[in-house]
Amino acid sequence: MNRPRPTCSRCLYPVDHPFGLTLDHEGVCSGCRVHEEKTSLDWAARAARLREVVIPSIIGRRRGDYDCVVPVRGSPESFKVLDIVKNELGLNPLVVAYNCQFHTPAGIANIDLLREVFDVDFRLHTSNPVIYKKLVRESLARFRSLRWPFLAGETQFPVRVAADKGIPLVIWPVHQPTEQTGTHSYVEEPEMSRRSRHCYDLLGWEPDELVTTSSLLQPNDIEDLEYPADAELLEHGIRGLYLSNYYPWDTRRYSEEMVNRFGARCARQPRTFDTYDRIDDATYMTVHDLLKQSRLGYSRVVDQLCREIRFGRVSRADAEIIAAHYAAQPVEEGVAEFARWLGLAPEGFDWLLHKLSPPPPVSPTPLNAAQQAFVDSYRVNHEPVTGAEPYILFGKGLSL
Repeated sequence: MNRPRPTCSRCLYPVDHPFGLTLDHEGVCSGCRVHEEKTSLDWAARAARLREVVIPSIIGRRRGDYDCVVPVRGSPESFKVLDIVKNELGLNPLVVAYNCQFHTPAGIANIDLLREVFDVDFRLHTSNPVIYKKLVRESLARFRSLRWPFLAGETQFPVRVAADKGIPLVIWPVHQPTEQTGTHSYVEEPEMSRRSRHCYDLLGWEPDELVTTSSLLQPNDIEDLEYPADAELLEHGIRGLYLSNYYPWDTRRYSEEMVNRFGARCARQPRTFDTYDRIDDATYMTVHDLLKQSRLGYSRVVDQLCREIRFGRVSRADAEIIAAHYAAQPVEEGVAEFARWLGLAPEGFDWLLHKLSPPPPVSPTPLNAAQQAFVDSYRVNHEPVTGAEPYILFGKGLSL
């Protein structure tokens, strides 16, 4: 008999979270305990501390006009990052993005808008689409993950740009392991590192390990995913900072602020109430979410609900019902579009989804009035992300 997995008594995270999670004597997880620092730390002093870290890192180190590299996605949260970097710190960033190749109209519109709002230089890197499909196929076969190639590229490209141009800083929004499972205190100020990328983003694998005699990949197929050498980073003194160590990061509050101030786009999407998170990637809450639920036993909506519980915006009891409600939502159109893109029979994806750990049967759970009001409190100003439309490789976000 399968026993239920122990979970945090405060949020919904299971004890076997892939980032590593501990429960204390009250059954409260390490992520919830670290989150308590958001109401106990002097965040004005933390923001001042960021300036103390940034300015010495820049002076005498940059080779050109740029003070830092800022990676962005097509979500409202990226507007907050640039608002801090440009308007509060007064830095001149080079803004970069690694192309996920599954762009949505909302995501493209956000990328286009933030370039205009903040008047920044921008570089988008797109890996060879044929090779990228090979990487996705290999990742699906090895990890049951279509996101591994993107995470490898997204965590490499900004650092590569910094190394090539001699830009001393890379500024990221959040350190995900700290936000979710409390791997660090904010005052420890964890920074970007090869080790963190290896353990948390790449599932303990390196790109060159995917090139074997039995794989689909050749050595030149992984060039876009390989991290710069440590000696190269040391030569230029390159550091990677996380703004969540210096600001009480709240993705929802910051996203809504950016929607109000700059008109950042937000949209309904499958299998979640969250209209801000990952709306730029048509596969994230469709194919990726099904794979995550099959592999880990919970879906992205649990991550979002844990955040909302910790900020006191929803109760744990209501969050459990909301999570069950969205976990039961089918996304056949999203699966069909992904299968078409990859050249995969839909039956093949279904086999992949079920081959190791068949997901338990779920049935739709209706929401009561209070739960529906929570869902409806999220802003919408763009057409829904359906997952059924062809993916956008390049675009301006214009409807003609």
